[in-house]
Amino acid sequence: MGGLPAGGLSAIPPEAFIHIGWEEALFLLALGFFGGMLSGFIGSGGAFVLTPGMMSIGVPGPVAIASNMCHKFPKAMIGAWRRMKVGHLDVKLAILFAISAIAGVQVGIYVQRLILKTLGVTGTNLYVSLAFVIVLPIVAALCLRDVLKARKYGIEDVEPQLAKKLEQKFRIPPMIHFKTAGRRQSLWLTIPCGFGTGFLAATIAVGGFIGVPTMIYVIGAPSFVASGTELGVAFVMGSTGTWTWAYFVGAVDFRLTTLILATSLIGVQIGAVGTTYVRQYFIKLAMATVMLIVTCSRACAIPGYLVELGWISLDESIVNTLNSLVFPLMILALISVTPMVLIPMLNVRRTLARLGVLNEALVVPKHKGRLIPKTILFFTLTALNYYLLFRDQWAWVEFITSIPHAPPLTAALLSTAVVFLAIYWSIVHGTFAHCVLDLVKITALRDDLAKKISEKGYEGIHEWVASVKSGGATASR
Repeated sequence: MGGLPAGGLSAIPPEAFIHIGWEEALFLLALGFFGGMLSGFIGSGGAFVLTPGMMSIGVPGPVAIASNMCHKFPKAMIGAWRRMKVGHLDVKLAILFAISAIAGVQVGIYVQRLILKTLGVTGTNLYVSLAFVIVLPIVAALCLRDVLKARKYGIEDVEPQLAKKLEQKFRIPPMIHFKTAGRRQSLWLTIPCGFGTGFLAATIAVGGFIGVPTMIYVIGAPSFVASGTELGVAFVMGSTGTWTWAYFVGAVDFRLTTLILATSLIGVQIGAVGTTYVRQYFIKLAMATVMLIVTCSRACAIPGYLVELGWISLDESIVNTLNSLVFPLMILALISVTPMVLIPMLNVRRTLARLGVLNEALVVPKHKGRLIPKTILFFTLTALNYYLLFRDQWAWVEFITSIPHAPPLTAALLSTAVVFLAIYWSIVHGTFAHCVLDLVKITALRDDLAKKISEKGYEGIHEWVASVKSGGATASR
């Protein structure tokens, strides 16, 4: 392929891509489900689980980052749509964050390419792991502090004092009113926050665990609005980031992306629905718990990278012992998501069923009798898509690694095709996943009931049931 290479010396070689056997495939399916559930629940792309998870089975850092960005932006599109429908997404805040996040993404990818060119794949693995170990505990500590305060005082969530002070004192025009978030803040607050979110999304494939706390603590958005709005931002960051990773580096492994999407598009909708069943501080508890476990997993991997780079010397048995803990800790992080999301959902549904009002409490899907044929159609399309991709799994590797070496215009068109392929795949499989969840009636609670639970916990259920049985809530159905 003649012409000036698009990616140059920082492009990923084909041998950097792993073989995907049954064990790897099953792990990626599990990773996608639990990561998707966490993503939908806390509003993050789930990358602080997904990126280390892929790295724990031998995927190089750049490939894990690029593949996760490709996975999360169409998934975020599905999750954002559902969160917007239940009033958990501030469109204006998402747009302003996304504009500055795009710039952050481009700078972040440049930094990753520089590290890759200077220190190789091991250097990027070390950088990603160090970033997790430094940033995750800080964010987890802030979340846990708010959880403890909310539980102590029996309130829905802790109102960030910094955001209130900024709203009162940092009034540099233009001042923007964020209706859904219920705040009026300066535009000059959103720009650095969005840039930082985009930068981290590109360099270590995470943005949500910075974007969500930033919206909470700096902008002052409620937890459920921040988590929903971040999904909208993640769509913009992920789509532009995927294009850039494909064009310059050829690092997007669509095999990894689609295996994770297979289950994460189901998990993300369960997680998004789950936010209507809990008090809002519970979202922060879930985020902090998983972050701390992932921190331990990545910390165990760092000594091995340092030894491989020749920066330290360490007994081989110690390195092997630490490396042996990386994967089990990631499994623990994934498993910890399940009780935090499903137990509150099951408890609330069981209570509503016992009181005889479960059907009245759920948002009714509007398929007009076409649910089963629609499910069969999109299952068939989904199965065909996976067959075509995996009948020769190395065909994708050959395709994606050729992009950075193609003439610039050809590389740009192929990179754009990768973005649209991810969107198409997610629409088809996302529709199938949505139909399956509607068949088993895993849907959101009505807004009025969700607000009662958020304000008063399980006591709010009985208050809402009493109003329904007295006829007071029928108008809001």
